Amino acid sequence: MASDSHASIASFADLDFIVHCWQKLTLELPQHHAQPFGIPLESYLDQDLRVTAEQCLKRDDAQIWILKSDGNELLGSMAAILSSQSGFSQPNSGVLFNLWLIPEARGKGHGEILVLKAKEWLRFQGATSVQAGWHPSNLSADRFWTKQGFQAYETIAASML
Repeated sequence: MASDSHASIASFADLDFIVHCWQKLTLELPQHHAQPFGIPLESYLDQDLRVTAEQCLKRDDAQIWILKSDGNELLGSMAAILSSQSGFSQPNSGVLFNLWLIPEARGKGHGEILVLKAKEWLRFQGATSVQAGWHPSNLSADRFWTKQGFQAYETIAASML
């Protein structure tokens, strides 16, 4: 695990960096995913992602982390939200989303730090499980999430008409 970085809870002061990370992630997705809604329009990305990030920062049941190097360089971010599914024996689950690291920070244990922070927070919130999604053709994501203990349990598919 990377010992030259640290994760902290994001604030509104980090909003521009969070949106930047989420834009980069969204623009990288077409390389790995079918695009049933087409390619994302960059003109809408900033506004839509900014609203989503703002809502996460405001909610008590959501959290965003940013990762910085010991030299204070911004490396990446990730978000989590607590989700309740009444009617199940384990109703409280967390959902991890929008994990993105700058390319130079990948494969060095930095993503693991973000996942561990999110799992700690979710556990404290009462979650008993956590979910994350990735496309199976994204082999680096598949290896990463599998290494974090995640197993696929559902397939979501799309088809162009």
